[in-house]
Amino acid sequence: MNRFDLPLHTPALSQNSSVATGSKPGLYPALMTILEQFRAKLHGLSFEEMHPRERERLLRSIGESFGFELTPAEATELLSIVEQEYRPFGVLQSLIDEPSISDIIVHDYAKVAIQIGRKNFPTDIRFPSQTSYEAFVEKLLIKAGTTYSTKQPIADGMIGGLVRIHAVHRSLCAGGPYLTIRVNRFDTISLSMLSDAELAPPAIIEYFKIFGQQGRTILLVGEVGTGKTTLARAIAGSIPAHDSVLVIEDTPEIRIEHPHVRYLSTREENAEGVGKIAPSACIRAGMRMAMNRIILGEIRDAEAAESFIDVCASGHPGLSTVHGRSAQEGIARLELFLGRAQPGVSRHTIHEQIAGAVHSVVHLGVCPISGKRRVFEVRELGAAADGTIRHRTIFQYKPGQVGEWKVANKVSYHRDILEPELVLSSLPDTLQLSRTKSSDGERRVA
Repeated sequence: MNRFDLPLHTPALSQNSSVATGSKPGLYPALMTILEQFRAKLHGLSFEEMHPRERERLLRSIGESFGFELTPAEATELLSIVEQEYRPFGVLQSLIDEPSISDIIVHDYAKVAIQIGRKNFPTDIRFPSQTSYEAFVEKLLIKAGTTYSTKQPIADGMIGGLVRIHAVHRSLCAGGPYLTIRVNRFDTISLSMLSDAELAPPAIIEYFKIFGQQGRTILLVGEVGTGKTTLARAIAGSIPAHDSVLVIEDTPEIRIEHPHVRYLSTREENAEGVGKIAPSACIRAGMRMAMNRIILGEIRDAEAAESFIDVCASGHPGLSTVHGRSAQEGIARLELFLGRAQPGVSRHTIHEQIAGAVHSVVHLGVCPISGKRRVFEVRELGAAADGTIRHRTIFQYKPGQVGEWKVANKVSYHRDILEPELVLSSLPDTLQLSRTKSSDGERRVA
């Protein structure tokens, strides 16, 4: 399965499934006591270097010290639990390893769900106890370089640049703690890889490449899990090597291979109510860092929107994302944010600001028929006139099992940079995914 694909049907989440290998529910108190003692005995020892028979002898000796003789099934279960805990993501490792899963959602020690194609499904994975689950979350946050507490109950972090951790402390939720793990399935990404993954046909991919190379500002719009960050990384990879790039994020996800890239991280205030670094502060700093391009991970508030639009309008090409269900909704959210940041400013002025800063708005979504992530719309923005922003939809997705895109307009506002690499007027009215020949000789959609 391609790592950008979303299956049409959910894999069976049974005890025999590769993503349902957690401990069985309801360990007896005696077994929990033996398990805790076993963990304590292992502290300071190299579990990986111990022979399996040595592990089992140690476990059985602990059981005998409590006057309890473990059955073969009980010993196997306890050893399996500890073996899983020594894996990087413990009992959740099998979910991390499953390429079709985009998110792992944990409500408490006994309720673990997964998300595939923006649909949630339960699993039979569970932690041995609430205590072990809370300890697991703490360790995970430490690996991610963060922590949480009653004073700072929400934490975000990254592990290895590909796994995003979000945790909510028990003091803020019913049950919990809540844990959400987002897995980025691409350690490296390029626009050609996204073409192979059926995000869009080659002509649209070439459009993105040209915009990235020529310095046009792109706004990516979509709901959670639609591939905004992945596409942003791919487009950023087309930025010329001689440009200086500044990437601003709260959680570092957009990592690119570029000789002149720098990263700034925003952060919330600490437990004492100080130390907040807002996106706008990072953007202002970027203006003094001799940067040519700015990438803002996500526009979430009025201050960030105003700063991003301002820096892009001043001649620094940008790339950012915003949540929305259509290209028009993405533009509307920008308008809303700017209106909040500039009370009293006319709507016409706000439209002029947006039109002067953003050149293309790209809407991404999950096809309801194929279940695949697709580019749904590519819309260009022109100058504001008569109180509105002029715009043209260039490409429009036609949902179906086989991806097709309508070339809605063959005249671009940016013909000067598109041609001769991409001549819209020479494109057919409908674009399809390119077809290649697989190793077994069958033709497939690439």
